[in-house]
Amino acid sequence: MHGRHRALGALAVVTATLLLVGTAAEAGKKKDKKDRDAAPRARVEVSPGLLRAPYLQSLASDSVLIAWDAPEQGEPAVDFGTTPDFGSTVAALSDGARRVATLRGLTPGTTYFYRIRADARVLAEGPQCTFRTDGGPRDRSFSFFVTGDIGSEGGELVMTAGSVLRAQPKPEFAILTGDIVYKRGRSSDYDPHLMHPWKDLLSQVCVWPALGNHDWKSDPESNFRREWYLPNNEHWYSFDWGSAHFIALDTRDGEIYDPEAQVRWLEQDLEAHKNADWLFVWYHHPGITCTYKGNEQSVIDRFLPVFDRYQVDVVFNGHAHTYERLYPIRDGKAVDVDQDPHYTDPSGTIYVVSGAGSKLKKGKPTRNCGPTAFFKDETILWTEVQVDGPRCTIRSRTSADDALVDEVTITKSRLAAQAP
Repeated sequence: MHGRHRALGALAVVTATLLLVGTAAEAGKKKDKKDRDAAPRARVEVSPGLLRAPYLQSLASDSVLIAWDAPEQGEPAVDFGTTPDFGSTVAALSDGARRVATLRGLTPGTTYFYRIRADARVLAEGPQCTFRTDGGPRDRSFSFFVTGDIGSEGGELVMTAGSVLRAQPKPEFAILTGDIVYKRGRSSDYDPHLMHPWKDLLSQVCVWPALGNHDWKSDPESNFRREWYLPNNEHWYSFDWGSAHFIALDTRDGEIYDPEAQVRWLEQDLEAHKNADWLFVWYHHPGITCTYKGNEQSVIDRFLPVFDRYQVDVVFNGHAHTYERLYPIRDGKAVDVDQDPHYTDPSGTIYVVSGAGSKLKKGKPTRNCGPTAFFKDETILWTEVQVDGPRCTIRSRTSADDALVDEVTITKSRLAAQAP
């Protein structure tokens, strides 16, 4: 890490473990079918002097990092607890306007409420200032969302955030498939193009971004890595959630960043987590694709054989401002085509392009060139993923009206046999 980000990362690491007051396990998560008629959502109540509303990072089963920017000179702190009365407080660390607080010793699978302060002055609070910790390896049911190509000047990303927040159950976290901030990935564009438009989402849903080619147009060491607090070197990293393992990679401009080191790490990480119930990977550039972007041979040659060897379940990409789902791919070819769209023990990896969170491409339609099982062009949309024991359901929805675009399920017999 470099500069400000490195200093903040080091400060966050040494934050003392907290003694929590009054924590209680959450009764359980709702498993209801989709209900799109929910009441209007509350907004984060933000002080006029706040430069950047709080956003969640590196959420795990027992910890979370909360960051924000404020010009206030008072001592920064976070109040939190399992009820809106809070009950616990942790001091935040400062570097210029940036504030960072790491909450540790949290209870797995539990909903927490929080607010941020400068001395006695409350800077942000409200029903949206909540998060739910990972339930741990025994938690086999959870949801997350996927989108990419999002941080643009238009209002489309606000539309996407609104659709996500109307989802039931609410996604517990998100993976972002690159091109986080247009046009050049500069830190100075994060607030107007992402952090402000998405404040009501980022305050309650932890996002895990991957680098895209636009994020590489400015040095990511002093831009992308300044804005996020991620594991490993942040170009590639992994985390666990419930019974699944997640891996983010960096394809830079289609020619993979530091390919020897990255692929070596990928193989080691997959070997260490090969027994996870589910393996999900995301990065920016699709390898095999029938979209207007075309194939990326470096990705095909370097990544796909590793995914085949370790039987990765799903890979998510962006880059193309459209939606595309391939049939399961193995050895570069479509397999189990007759099972579409509901697969039992597919023999290949399913690849999904969800790169229309804020951008769309007109006049360059996706071609059904063989591997493509389904596509939707010229539509702002996002993708939700529900893991429920032996079954993973992937649904894509339009941001404008939450309409279902595509649905595919994957069922694993070995996991079904383990179900109680």
